Amino acid sequence: MLQQEQTQRSDKLEEGYCLRRTRERSGDLALAIIFLLVGGIFLAFFFMGRALPEEVARLDDKTLLAYRFSPFLGACAAALGLFLASRSLRDALFPEKSALAQSIRDQLPYPDEAPPLNELCAMVDQHLRQNGLWCGAMGIGKEWVLGDAVSCIPRIRGVFSREERRTSHSGGRTRVTCIYEVWIVDDRRQRQVTSLRSRQELEAAMNGLRRRAPAAVFGVYDSKDYKDLVYEKDEMRRHAQEQAYEQRKAMQDERKRREREALAQNQVLTLPDGSVTSRVTWDVIHELLFGPSRTGQPNAFQLVPGVSFYGQGRAFSRLACIPGGARGLTRILIEEYSGAPGAPGQYAWTRDVDAGEAEDVLRGWLRGAVPPLEHWTRMERAGRTWQAVERR
Repeated sequence: MLQQEQTQRSDKLEEGYCLRRTRERSGDLALAIIFLLVGGIFLAFFFMGRALPEEVARLDDKTLLAYRFSPFLGACAAALGLFLASRSLRDALFPEKSALAQSIRDQLPYPDEAPPLNELCAMVDQHLRQNGLWCGAMGIGKEWVLGDAVSCIPRIRGVFSREERRTSHSGGRTRVTCIYEVWIVDDRRQRQVTSLRSRQELEAAMNGLRRRAPAAVFGVYDSKDYKDLVYEKDEMRRHAQEQAYEQRKAMQDERKRREREALAQNQVLTLPDGSVTSRVTWDVIHELLFGPSRTGQPNAFQLVPGVSFYGQGRAFSRLACIPGGARGLTRILIEEYSGAPGAPGQYAWTRDVDAGEAEDVLRGWLRGAVPPLEHWTRMERAGRTWQAVERR
Protein backbone atom coordinates (compact mmCIF):
# COMPACT_ATOMS: atom_id res chain seq x y z
CA MET A 1 0.00 0.00 0.00
CA LEU A 2 1.15 3.50 -0.73
CA GLN A 3 1.29 4.44 2.93
CA GLN A 4 3.79 1.64 3.47
CA GLU A 5 5.69 2.87 0.43
CA GLN A 6 6.49 6.12 2.28
CA THR A 7 5.13 8.42 -0.37
CA GLN A 8 4.54 12.12 0.07
CA ARG A 9 1.92 14.46 -1.28
CA SER A 10 2.89 16.42 -4.32
CA ASP A 11 1.35 19.63 -2.99
CA LYS A 12 4.66 20.21 -1.20
CA LEU A 13 5.86 21.61 -4.49
CA GLU A 14 4.17 24.98 -4.05
CA GLU A 15 7.48 26.82 -3.79
CA GLY A 16 8.90 25.19 -6.92
CA TYR A 17 10.50 21.92 -5.91
CA CYS A 18 12.15 21.38 -9.28
CA LEU A 19 13.94 24.71 -9.09
CA ARG A 20 15.04 23.99 -5.54
CA ARG A 21 16.39 20.62 -6.62
CA THR A 22 18.80 22.36 -9.00
CA ARG A 23 20.32 24.13 -5.99
CA GLU A 24 20.54 21.09 -3.73
CA ARG A 25 23.91 20.12 -5.13
CA SER A 26 25.33 22.95 -3.07
CA GLY A 27 25.33 20.32 -0.33
CA ASP A 28 28.18 18.67 -2.25
CA LEU A 29 30.33 21.66 -1.30
CA ALA A 30 31.13 20.09 2.08
CA LEU A 31 32.17 16.89 0.35
CA ALA A 32 34.28 18.92 -2.07
CA ILE A 33 36.09 20.58 0.84
CA ILE A 34 36.84 17.17 2.34
CA PHE A 35 38.34 15.92 -0.93
CA LEU A 36 40.39 19.10 -1.26
CA LEU A 37 41.72 18.69 2.28
CA VAL A 38 42.57 15.03 1.68
CA GLY A 39 44.28 15.95 -1.58
CA GLY A 40 46.20 18.72 0.16
CA ILE A 41 47.37 16.33 2.90
CA PHE A 42 48.66 13.78 0.39
CA LEU A 43 50.44 16.43 -1.66
CA ALA A 44 51.93 18.05 1.46
CA PHE A 45 53.15 14.61 2.55
CA PHE A 46 54.85 14.11 -0.81
CA PHE A 47 56.54 17.51 -0.92
CA MET A 48 57.72 17.21 2.68
CA GLY A 49 59.34 13.93 1.74
CA ARG A 50 61.09 15.59 -1.18
CA ALA A 51 62.46 18.21 1.20
CA LEU A 52 63.48 15.63 3.83
CA PRO A 53 64.79 12.56 1.96
CA GLU A 54 66.51 11.20 5.07
CA GLU A 55 63.09 10.95 6.78
CA VAL A 56 61.69 9.08 3.80
CA ALA A 57 64.48 6.53 4.12
CA ARG A 58 63.28 5.72 7.66
CA LEU A 59 59.71 4.93 6.60
CA ASP A 60 58.42 1.36 6.86
CA ASP A 61 57.27 -0.49 3.77
CA LYS A 62 53.56 0.38 4.04
CA THR A 63 54.17 4.08 4.71
CA LEU A 64 56.74 4.21 1.92
CA LEU A 65 54.22 2.72 -0.49
CA ALA A 66 51.69 5.37 0.55
CA TYR A 67 54.35 8.05 0.05
CA ARG A 68 55.12 6.89 -3.47
CA PHE A 69 51.44 6.98 -4.43
CA SER A 70 50.68 10.19 -2.51
CA PRO A 71 51.11 12.57 -5.50
CA PHE A 72 48.66 10.53 -7.59
CA LEU A 73 46.16 10.15 -4.73
CA GLY A 74 46.49 13.81 -3.83
CA ALA A 75 46.03 14.98 -7.41
CA CYS A 76 42.98 12.75 -7.90
CA ALA A 77 41.36 13.85 -4.63
CA ALA A 78 42.06 17.52 -5.35
CA ALA A 79 40.70 17.22 -8.90
CA LEU A 80 37.51 15.55 -7.64
CA GLY A 81 37.15 18.23 -4.98
CA LEU A 82 37.53 20.99 -7.56
CA PHE A 83 34.96 19.30 -9.79
CA LEU A 84 32.41 18.94 -6.99
CA ALA A 85 33.03 22.49 -5.81
CA SER A 86 32.63 23.98 -9.28
CA ARG A 87 29.47 21.96 -9.92
CA SER A 88 27.97 22.92 -6.56
CA LEU A 89 28.68 26.60 -7.08
CA ARG A 90 27.42 26.47 -10.66
CA ASP A 91 24.12 24.84 -9.66
CA ALA A 92 23.67 27.19 -6.70
CA LEU A 93 24.59 30.43 -8.47
CA PHE A 94 23.61 29.60 -12.06
CA PRO A 95 20.82 26.97 -11.88
CA GLU A 96 19.94 27.52 -15.55
CA LYS A 97 23.28 25.85 -16.39
CA SER A 98 22.76 22.90 -14.05
CA ALA A 99 22.78 19.30 -15.19
CA LEU A 100 19.17 18.88 -14.07
CA ALA A 101 18.02 21.86 -16.14
CA GLN A 102 19.92 20.55 -19.14
CA SER A 103 18.31 17.11 -18.74
CA ILE A 104 14.89 18.76 -19.08
CA ARG A 105 15.92 20.69 -22.19
CA ASP A 106 17.43 17.62 -23.85
CA GLN A 107 14.13 15.74 -23.66
CA LEU A 108 12.01 18.46 -25.25
CA PRO A 109 11.18 18.13 -28.97
CA TYR A 110 13.24 21.26 -29.76
CA PRO A 111 15.93 21.70 -27.05
CA ASP A 112 17.38 24.80 -28.70
CA GLU A 113 14.02 26.54 -28.39
CA ALA A 114 13.49 25.60 -24.75
CA PRO A 115 11.96 28.30 -22.51
CA PRO A 116 13.84 29.84 -19.55
CA LEU A 117 14.61 27.73 -16.50
CA ASN A 118 11.71 29.09 -14.44
CA GLU A 119 9.25 28.01 -17.12
CA LEU A 120 10.91 24.61 -17.49
CA CYS A 121 10.67 23.98 -13.76
CA ALA A 122 7.11 25.29 -13.62
CA MET A 123 6.18 22.81 -16.35
CA VAL A 124 7.65 19.90 -14.41
CA ASP A 125 6.14 21.11 -11.12
CA GLN A 126 2.71 21.36 -12.70
CA HIS A 127 2.78 17.76 -13.88
CA LEU A 128 4.02 16.66 -10.47
CA ARG A 129 1.08 18.41 -8.82
CA GLN A 130 -1.28 16.49 -11.09
CA ASN A 131 -1.44 12.96 -9.65
CA GLY A 132 2.05 13.39 -8.20
CA LEU A 133 3.41 10.37 -6.32
CA TRP A 134 6.46 10.85 -4.10
CA CYS A 135 8.79 8.01 -3.16
CA GLY A 136 11.57 9.51 -1.10
CA ALA A 137 13.62 11.77 -3.36
CA MET A 138 11.77 10.68 -6.50
CA GLY A 139 8.58 12.40 -7.66
CA ILE A 140 6.50 10.66 -10.32
CA GLY A 141 4.11 13.03 -12.04
CA LYS A 142 1.78 12.87 -14.98
CA GLU A 143 4.47 13.35 -17.65
CA TRP A 144 7.72 13.90 -15.76
CA VAL A 145 9.79 12.03 -13.20
CA LEU A 146 11.91 14.19 -10.91
CA GLY A 147 14.84 12.52 -9.22
CA ASP A 148 18.55 13.27 -9.29
CA ALA A 149 17.79 14.00 -12.95
CA VAL A 150 14.52 14.54 -14.83
CA SER A 151 12.89 11.98 -17.11
CA CYS A 152 10.06 12.54 -19.57
CA ILE A 153 7.63 9.65 -19.09
CA PRO A 154 6.62 9.24 -22.79
CA ARG A 155 10.32 8.77 -23.61
CA ILE A 156 10.99 6.09 -20.97
CA ARG A 157 11.91 2.74 -22.51
CA GLY A 158 13.25 0.87 -19.50
CA VAL A 159 13.18 1.05 -15.70
CA PHE A 160 15.58 -1.01 -13.61
CA SER A 161 16.03 -1.36 -9.88
CA ARG A 162 19.43 -1.68 -8.26
CA GLU A 163 19.68 -3.09 -4.76
CA GLU A 164 23.14 -4.00 -3.52
CA ARG A 165 24.67 -4.73 -0.16
CA ARG A 166 28.37 -3.95 0.18
CA THR A 167 30.52 -5.03 3.11
CA SER A 168 33.87 -3.49 3.98
CA HIS A 169 36.30 -4.22 6.82
CA SER A 170 38.47 -1.56 8.40
CA GLY A 171 40.15 -1.33 11.79
CA GLY A 172 38.52 -4.51 13.00
CA ARG A 173 35.06 -3.16 12.18
CA THR A 174 32.63 -4.31 9.54
CA ARG A 175 30.70 -1.68 7.66
CA VAL A 176 27.65 -2.54 5.55
CA THR A 177 26.45 -0.12 2.86
CA CYS A 178 23.13 -0.63 1.09
CA ILE A 179 22.54 0.84 -2.35
CA TYR A 180 19.01 1.52 -3.57
CA GLU A 181 18.78 3.10 -7.02
CA VAL A 182 16.32 3.48 -9.88
CA TRP A 183 17.87 3.49 -13.35
CA ILE A 184 15.67 4.96 -16.08
CA VAL A 185 16.63 4.47 -19.73
CA ASP A 186 15.00 6.73 -22.33
CA ASP A 187 14.61 6.44 -26.08
CA ARG A 188 18.08 7.97 -26.58
CA ARG A 189 19.64 5.21 -24.42
CA GLN A 190 20.47 7.91 -21.89
CA ARG A 191 20.34 6.85 -18.24
CA GLN A 192 18.94 8.83 -15.34
CA VAL A 193 19.88 7.45 -11.92
CA THR A 194 18.20 8.35 -8.63
CA SER A 195 19.42 7.15 -5.24
CA LEU A 196 16.84 6.25 -2.61
CA ARG A 197 17.12 5.52 1.09
CA SER A 198 15.32 2.22 1.58
CA ARG A 199 13.89 -0.85 -0.09
CA GLN A 200 10.38 0.47 0.59
CA GLU A 201 11.10 3.65 -1.37
CA LEU A 202 12.63 1.59 -4.18
CA GLU A 203 9.58 -0.69 -4.40
CA ALA A 204 7.24 2.30 -4.28
CA ALA A 205 9.13 4.01 -7.10
CA MET A 206 9.10 0.90 -9.27
CA ASN A 207 5.36 0.39 -8.70
CA GLY A 208 4.63 4.04 -9.45
CA LEU A 209 6.65 3.94 -12.67
CA ARG A 210 4.89 0.75 -13.75
CA ARG A 211 1.60 2.63 -13.54
CA ARG A 212 2.94 5.66 -15.42
CA ALA A 213 5.01 3.85 -18.08
CA PRO A 214 3.49 0.37 -18.40
CA ALA A 215 4.90 -0.21 -21.89
CA ALA A 216 8.52 0.18 -20.76
CA VAL A 217 10.78 -2.76 -19.96
CA PHE A 218 11.09 -3.39 -16.22
CA GLY A 219 13.82 -5.41 -14.60
CA VAL A 220 16.96 -5.44 -12.50
CA TYR A 221 20.04 -3.33 -13.08
CA ASP A 222 22.79 -5.06 -15.07
CA SER A 223 20.42 -7.83 -16.18
CA LYS A 224 20.21 -9.07 -19.77
CA ASP A 225 17.22 -6.81 -20.45
CA TYR A 226 19.19 -3.84 -19.16
CA LYS A 227 22.28 -4.63 -21.25
CA ASP A 228 20.23 -5.33 -24.37
CA LEU A 229 18.48 -1.98 -24.05
CA VAL A 230 21.53 0.13 -23.16
CA TYR A 231 24.39 -1.41 -25.08
CA GLU A 232 22.75 -2.70 -28.26
CA LYS A 233 24.58 -1.18 -31.24
CA ASP A 234 22.93 -2.95 -34.14
CA GLU A 235 20.46 -0.54 -35.75
CA MET A 236 18.12 -3.33 -36.86
CA ARG A 237 17.83 -4.70 -33.33
CA ARG A 238 17.37 -1.25 -31.87
CA HIS A 239 14.60 -0.63 -34.38
CA ALA A 240 13.03 -3.96 -33.37
CA GLN A 241 13.19 -2.90 -29.71
CA GLU A 242 11.40 0.34 -30.54
CA GLN A 243 8.75 -1.53 -32.52
CA ALA A 244 8.20 -3.89 -29.60
CA TYR A 245 7.74 -0.88 -27.33
CA GLU A 246 5.21 0.68 -29.72
CA GLN A 247 3.27 -2.60 -29.83
CA ARG A 248 3.17 -2.83 -26.05
CA LYS A 249 2.08 0.79 -25.84
CA ALA A 250 -0.68 0.24 -28.40
CA MET A 251 -1.96 -2.75 -26.43
CA GLN A 252 -1.90 -0.73 -23.19
CA ASP A 253 -3.72 2.17 -24.83
CA GLU A 254 -6.38 -0.16 -26.22
CA ARG A 255 -6.85 -1.83 -22.84
CA LYS A 256 -7.24 1.57 -21.15
CA ARG A 257 -9.71 2.66 -23.82
CA ARG A 258 -11.86 -0.40 -23.21
CA GLU A 259 -11.67 0.13 -19.45
CA ARG A 260 -12.78 3.73 -19.87
CA GLU A 261 -15.73 2.66 -21.97
CA ALA A 262 -16.79 0.06 -19.43
CA LEU A 263 -16.04 2.11 -16.30
CA ALA A 264 -18.83 2.47 -13.85
CA GLN A 265 -21.71 2.35 -16.27
CA ASN A 266 -23.67 0.51 -13.58
CA GLN A 267 -23.03 3.20 -10.94
CA VAL A 268 -24.74 6.41 -9.92
CA LEU A 269 -22.59 9.43 -9.08
CA THR A 270 -23.85 12.04 -6.66
CA LEU A 271 -22.12 15.33 -7.40
CA PRO A 272 -21.19 17.97 -4.79
CA ASP A 273 -24.26 20.06 -5.68
CA GLY A 274 -26.56 17.11 -4.94
CA SER A 275 -27.35 16.25 -8.56
CA VAL A 276 -26.96 12.66 -9.75
CA THR A 277 -25.81 11.10 -13.00
CA SER A 278 -25.26 7.61 -14.32
CA ARG A 279 -22.80 8.81 -16.95
CA VAL A 280 -19.68 8.14 -14.93
CA THR A 281 -16.25 8.38 -16.53
CA TRP A 282 -12.79 8.55 -15.05
CA ASP A 283 -12.38 12.08 -16.41
CA VAL A 284 -15.30 13.22 -14.25
CA ILE A 285 -13.96 11.43 -11.16
CA HIS A 286 -10.47 12.77 -11.81
CA GLU A 287 -11.73 16.34 -11.88
CA LEU A 288 -13.70 15.84 -8.67
CA LEU A 289 -10.69 14.31 -6.95
CA PHE A 290 -7.94 16.68 -8.10
CA GLY A 291 -9.91 19.83 -8.87
CA PRO A 292 -9.88 21.01 -5.23
CA SER A 293 -6.05 21.13 -5.30
CA ARG A 294 -6.44 24.02 -7.74
CA THR A 295 -9.60 25.67 -6.45
CA GLY A 296 -9.00 25.09 -2.73
CA GLN A 297 -12.66 24.08 -2.30
CA PRO A 298 -12.99 20.37 -1.50
CA ASN A 299 -16.48 19.03 -2.07
CA ALA A 300 -17.76 15.56 -1.23
CA PHE A 301 -19.13 13.14 -3.82
CA GLN A 302 -20.26 9.53 -3.72
CA LEU A 303 -20.61 6.50 -5.99
CA VAL A 304 -23.36 3.92 -5.59
CA PRO A 305 -23.25 0.76 -7.73
CA GLY A 306 -26.42 -0.85 -8.99
CA VAL A 307 -25.21 -4.18 -7.59
CA SER A 308 -23.16 -4.34 -4.40
CA PHE A 309 -19.49 -5.16 -4.70
CA TYR A 310 -17.98 -8.13 -2.89
CA GLY A 311 -14.46 -8.07 -1.54
CA GLN A 312 -12.48 -8.66 1.64
CA GLY A 313 -15.21 -11.09 2.73
CA ARG A 314 -17.92 -8.41 2.75
CA ALA A 315 -20.43 -6.68 0.48
CA PHE A 316 -20.20 -2.94 -0.10
CA SER A 317 -22.87 -0.61 -1.43
CA ARG A 318 -21.45 2.94 -1.41
CA LEU A 319 -18.24 4.93 -1.60
CA ALA A 320 -18.09 8.50 -0.30
CA CYS A 321 -15.08 10.73 -0.94
CA ILE A 322 -14.01 14.09 0.47
CA PRO A 323 -11.03 15.38 -1.56
CA GLY A 324 -8.27 16.91 0.50
CA GLY A 325 -7.74 20.07 -1.48
CA ALA A 326 -4.33 21.73 -1.71
CA ARG A 327 -2.85 20.47 1.56
CA GLY A 328 -5.07 17.89 3.24
CA LEU A 329 -5.45 14.16 2.80
CA THR A 330 -8.44 12.71 0.99
CA ARG A 331 -10.99 10.93 3.18
CA ILE A 332 -12.69 7.87 1.72
CA LEU A 333 -15.54 5.97 3.35
CA ILE A 334 -16.79 2.63 2.00
CA GLU A 335 -20.16 1.54 3.37
CA GLU A 336 -21.06 -2.11 3.88
CA TYR A 337 -24.27 -3.39 2.31
CA SER A 338 -27.16 -3.54 4.77
CA GLY A 339 -28.74 -6.60 3.15
CA ALA A 340 -31.76 -4.66 1.88
CA PRO A 341 -31.80 -2.42 -1.22
CA GLY A 342 -32.08 1.26 -0.29
CA ALA A 343 -31.49 0.67 3.42
CA PRO A 344 -28.41 2.35 4.90
CA GLY A 345 -25.59 0.14 6.06
CA GLN A 346 -24.71 -0.31 9.72
CA TYR A 347 -20.94 -0.47 9.21
CA ALA A 348 -18.38 1.22 7.02
CA TRP A 349 -14.61 1.53 6.58
CA THR A 350 -12.73 4.81 6.32
CA ARG A 351 -9.21 6.05 5.78
CA ASP A 352 -7.38 9.31 5.06
CA VAL A 353 -5.12 8.76 2.07
CA ASP A 354 -2.83 10.76 -0.19
CA ALA A 355 -3.68 11.64 -3.77
CA GLY A 356 -1.95 8.62 -5.28
CA GLU A 357 -3.74 6.09 -3.08
CA ALA A 358 -7.05 7.88 -3.51
CA GLU A 359 -6.67 7.52 -7.26
CA ASP A 360 -5.94 3.80 -6.90
CA VAL A 361 -8.96 3.25 -4.65
CA LEU A 362 -11.33 5.12 -6.97
CA ARG A 363 -10.03 3.44 -10.10
CA GLY A 364 -10.48 0.10 -8.42
CA TRP A 365 -13.99 0.97 -7.23
CA LEU A 366 -15.00 1.88 -10.77
CA ARG A 367 -13.90 -1.62 -11.78
CA GLY A 368 -15.79 -3.19 -8.90
CA ALA A 369 -12.68 -3.80 -6.79
CA VAL A 370 -12.50 -3.22 -3.03
CA PRO A 371 -9.14 -2.11 -1.58
CA PRO A 372 -7.36 -4.08 1.16
CA LEU A 373 -8.76 -2.96 4.51
CA GLU A 374 -5.90 -3.87 6.89
CA HIS A 375 -5.09 -0.23 7.61
CA TRP A 376 -8.62 1.13 7.40
CA THR A 377 -10.79 2.07 10.41
CA ARG A 378 -14.09 0.29 10.85
CA MET A 379 -17.00 2.60 11.63
CA GLU A 380 -20.48 2.04 13.04
CA ARG A 381 -23.48 4.17 12.22
CA ALA A 382 -24.61 6.41 15.05
CA GLY A 383 -27.66 8.28 13.84
CA ARG A 384 -26.56 10.47 10.97
CA THR A 385 -22.89 10.17 11.79
CA TRP A 386 -20.32 7.42 12.20
CA GLN A 387 -18.19 6.39 15.15
CA ALA A 388 -15.11 4.20 15.21
CA VAL A 389 -15.50 0.59 16.32
CA GLU A 390 -12.94 -0.41 18.90
CA ARG A 391 -10.92 -3.41 17.84
CA ARG A 392 -10.51 -6.17 20.34
